[in-house]
Amino acid sequence: MLKFLCLGGEKIIKQLVCNLVGKYGTNSPFELCKKLNINVLFVDLPESVDGFFLNSRLKSSILIKKNLSMAEKEKVCAHELAHALLHSRINAINYEEKNPEFIALLENEANSFSKFLLEQ
Repeated sequence: MLKFLCLGGEKIIKQLVCNLVGKYGTNSPFELCKKLNINVLFVDLPESVDGFFLNSRLKSSILIKKNLSMAEKEKVCAHELAHALLHSRINAINYEEKNPEFIALLENEANSFSKFLLEQ
């Protein structure tokens, strides 16, 4: 997987997306997950959760709320793919209460990645 890029800036994230799309020939987050061996599962999730990335030694997974529209699923998948590639070594639960600013930075990076990927 790609190295942790927290605070790497939008320029670096945009370059990462360009490299990823160039290497795999697609900007589809679903296809990229398949090529990167990340499971994508559509499941029932709580009202406030559209998706999340689950890191595992065996096989990482992205869980997406199954009743979202296809466009929403694609956006959530791209966002969670960003967490898989940029933040896979971070357990956000440990930081949620202690350092919400750090969590906001991680979310901003994932949003930037998702935006750049889906614009390709």
